[in-house]
Amino acid sequence: MQSASDLSSQQLGPEVVRVVVHGAMGRVGSRICRLALEDAHVALVGAIEHDQAASIGAPAVPTSDASPIVQKADQIDVLADVVIDFSRADAVPNAIACAQRTKAALLVGTTGLTRDSIDALKRESDARAVLLAPNTSLGISAVVRMAADAARHLGENFRCTIIEAHHAGKRDSPSGTAIRLSDALKGVGAHVDNVHSIRAGDTIGDHTIRFDGPGECIEITHRAVSRDLFALGALRAAKWLARREAGWWTMDDVLGFPAR
Repeated sequence: MQSASDLSSQQLGPEVVRVVVHGAMGRVGSRICRLALEDAHVALVGAIEHDQAASIGAPAVPTSDASPIVQKADQIDVLADVVIDFSRADAVPNAIACAQRTKAALLVGTTGLTRDSIDALKRESDARAVLLAPNTSLGISAVVRMAADAARHLGENFRCTIIEAHHAGKRDSPSGTAIRLSDALKGVGAHVDNVHSIRAGDTIGDHTIRFDGPGECIEITHRAVSRDLFALGALRAAKWLARREAGWWTMDDVLGFPAR
């Protein structure tokens, strides 16, 4: 287990991205921490949880001697390249404060954000690179593009329905990804009739876009089979974001998709 001072004094190559994870013990945050320690191009220099978390003072990854200890947001005293936030919707101010303290870019993967929180992130993007990604899956970004292209070519005789399913503990409904899909479809003139949400069991995340037209039905489905896909996508995005100037960025930018 390494202290903050140990991590601050590490001699890291210019290709190594220093990452702090805010929400380090959550479903996705814990996987980001573990996979970051296995990535030669990432240095996990901080792990943050809420003030009452039982994990405060313990190593973020107990099985690794290279793991930082879990700290409160106001305890973090390292410099970083990117803060990755997978916490709670009401913790956005803490994530912003953490990025300010560590002088880092900010990647927010937390979903269910209020309009006020999104506006606060956009204001922060005047000072640093900010990437809002309700879903850090690389595949979902491709699916959003595919669905929008399909809707554009199928035309007004096809109606769209979005069905999304997540584990019973997911708080926001519909999911941020379903909202992103709906916005992309409406942006090309598609009729989105319904967004159906299912909260049951331990489903990681399924999204289906259904196009119903005269005499036929088309479905595009993305199914998450491991939360590692979100963690790996977040780490890829963090590496990309670390060298960006202040501004508002998306996963489309990370993947190099042209502007619509």
